[in-house]
Amino acid sequence: MSNDRESGFRRIIRSHTIRYPLMKCNDIYKLIYQAAMGSAHSISRVETAREYFLEEISNMSNGPGEPAVDTIAHDGSIFRINIRPYVQAGFNPEKLFEAFVQTGKEYTGSTEKLELYCWWLIRIKEEGQLPDNIRDIDQYLREMSELDYPAVHHSSEYRNAYSPSYRVIASAFIRDLNII
Repeated sequence: MSNDRESGFRRIIRSHTIRYPLMKCNDIYKLIYQAAMGSAHSISRVETAREYFLEEISNMSNGPGEPAVDTIAHDGSIFRINIRPYVQAGFNPEKLFEAFVQTGKEYTGSTEKLELYCWWLIRIKEEGQLPDNIRDIDQYLREMSELDYPAVHHSSEYRNAYSPSYRVIASAFIRDLNII
C-alpha cells in the first residue's frame, strides 16, 4: 500500500507513461533522476548555454500536447518547464534561462531521494503498472546504481517521437517565472 508521498510519485509516473507511451527505461530513469537530482547540467559557460538555449527556441519543432509546467518531484521541489507551451503562452524565455542557471548553481540533489524513487518505481513495475517497453526497469536501475547513478540522455525513440524541449527548474526559482 502506498502512502501520500508515494501516491504523488505514482501520479507523475502514470501521467508521463500515458503522455509519452514510447518511453524506454533510460527515459523514465532520466525523469526520476531529474526529479531527485535536479538538472544534470552544471553551467560553466553561461553565454554558451544561453546561445544554445536561444538556438533551441528558434529551431523548435512540433511536439506532443504538454503543460508548460510539469511537476516531476513528488514533493513539488523540481519542475520541467516545457519550452514550446511556455514560449507559445508568451512567457519570457530569458527568465526561464535565468531560473535554469540558478537551479544549476544552487539546487543540491539527493541520492537518497533517487534511491527512494527507484524503489517506488520497482514496486510499480512489480504490480504490473508499467508499459511493456519499460518492463526491464529493475535491471536498468541496478545498472545505474552500480554506475553511481549517472545522468543519461533520452532514447532516440523518445527524441524522435516527442522532440523534448524543457528546462529543469527548482521550486525556489519557479516563482520568478510568474507561471504558477
